[in-house]
Amino acid sequence: MGPRRKPSELQPVGGSGEGQLVLRPSESKDYINELSHEVLCHIFRYLPMKDIMCMECLSRKLREAVTLYLRVVKVVDLCAGRWWEYMPSGFTDNSFLLLLKKMPDLEQLYGLHPRYLERRRVRGYEAFSIPGVLEALQACPSLLGVETSHLELVEAIWNYMPQVHILGKFRNRNGAFPIPAENKLTIPITAKIQTLHLVGVNVPEIPCVSMLRHLYLKWVRLTKPQPFKDFLCVSLRTFVMRNCAGPTNSLKYVPLVTGLASARNLEQLELVRVPFLGGLIQHVVEDSWRSGGFRNLHTIVFGACKNALEVDLGYLIITAARRLHELRIQPSLTKDGVFSALKMAELEFPQFETLHLGYVDEFLLQCKMSHSELVKYGLADVIENPGIITDIGIKVVNEVFSNIKYLLIYNCPHLHNPHHWITDQSRWSRLVDLTLVRCHAIKLESFSQFIESLPSLEFICLDQMFREPPKVYSVYSTKIIVGNTNPDTCNAPWICHNNYDNS
Repeated sequence: MGPRRKPSELQPVGGSGEGQLVLRPSESKDYINELSHEVLCHIFRYLPMKDIMCMECLSRKLREAVTLYLRVVKVVDLCAGRWWEYMPSGFTDNSFLLLLKKMPDLEQLYGLHPRYLERRRVRGYEAFSIPGVLEALQACPSLLGVETSHLELVEAIWNYMPQVHILGKFRNRNGAFPIPAENKLTIPITAKIQTLHLVGVNVPEIPCVSMLRHLYLKWVRLTKPQPFKDFLCVSLRTFVMRNCAGPTNSLKYVPLVTGLASARNLEQLELVRVPFLGGLIQHVVEDSWRSGGFRNLHTIVFGACKNALEVDLGYLIITAARRLHELRIQPSLTKDGVFSALKMAELEFPQFETLHLGYVDEFLLQCKMSHSELVKYGLADVIENPGIITDIGIKVVNEVFSNIKYLLIYNCPHLHNPHHWITDQSRWSRLVDLTLVRCHAIKLESFSQFIESLPSLEFICLDQMFREPPKVYSVYSTKIIVGNTNPDTCNAPWICHNNYDNS
């Protein structure tokens, strides 16, 4: 922006002896430079940091306003609130240090997501490196927390700046399977972090981190022989462990389960391909339920857990009955006996809504690797068979979970007559969403009778259901919106996905 210019004035212009006043074309007025420094600093609060830094070179007054703003700012976001983006490119160690030195009162730095960081400085080469970032962060005496997604950077912060908190949700961005060798992280006991999402990372062990509330492990290789020896996270609310390569000896998962029982506020427990000792959860629940262990669970997921028993799942469900609202059960536990036992317990599940029978993790459904290849990469030896639940078991499901709204059944070949799922005690009165996948043996006529008797049903999803496409649907379509054929019992159209299995 150029310097201020003097506005033009009205000048008389004579023509043919006639005196007239004609306004010359006025030059554009610079309103920004007329604002005070205080107003400009207030405007900067609503602008991304990248735009603020660009204003420094527009005029002297704007440069002064930017300097004043940076001198008092306490919270900075380098990604403008977009956690999935990367910070502006072009930074070097010197330029980043110069920027942070202008912010002596900085307390929280968000969006520190560089696309690439050198591991060490190179003499004579201007680079953006981990030592350079640490030096810049240490130049802020009031710094309390940093948000980043870089594995090596967060480990360096833990080692050299242990007083700094890791803000927001830490999730590394270069996770993959098979796990890259360079993706590794050592978690210290003193780590000041509340949410840790690791995807495709080599981790020696999971220690006792007192502040940790949410722990998500996907494709994580635990390299120590006993990675849960010191596991104790009393503030934990979410624990998800999916397809991780860890110890094959199921006894080494005993500290993990006992440590989870000590987290009295645990709300979400997801175990996929975790080979814990069968019956272990039952004994831990018996010892800890009186003191609050597992009583606040609202989500329970068991998938491809090799040694899991019905009593392990049943004890968890019974303990968490008061708050449970979502349950996903692997095929080996999708049995009539599980729900018959729950019925005999005469429990109430006032908040329960979602049930997934025959649950298989998406990675295992979409993975193109063979079973032997997965085992070679350290995943537990698990081969899932179809669920063996029958019509009798499904009939008991709604007698146990009378408030169920969302039901998904995957690969249960022993289901034949859905009309038999309805009894005087099991009316499915609140069922809103029904999804059936690969249940080939279900009879179409019985299924139609079942659908017509559901008063609250809004959505139906059928996938790979019928060996021969029913006549009422188009053979050439894989997604059909069917009009409401029973307006007295249904409140909305049915949405059907018909991917027929013609084998």
